[in-house]
Amino acid sequence: MNKFLLIKCMVLGALSFPTPFLIYFYVFGIYPTPNDYFARFFVVIFLILSGGLVGTVYYYRDSAMDTIKDWFPSGKQHR
Repeated sequence: MNKFLLIKCMVLGALSFPTPFLIYFYVFGIYPTPNDYFARFFVVIFLILSGGLVGTVYYYRDSAMDTIKDWFPSGKQHR
């Protein structure tokens, strides 16, 4: 398992997956009451965590990742 590549997929999924939903919520005015920051915080955290889950699934299920895993080192390199 390549930990660097897994973390990279999780971060990219967390940063890219929620963006369309947050734009949709902003454009159409779908948001909790202005004083309810607690609910707004949980909506954003839920979207970020679900994006991380999408990145993790991509890492394990995509066949194109097998070739990329060979390019990234997964541990200390011995000479």
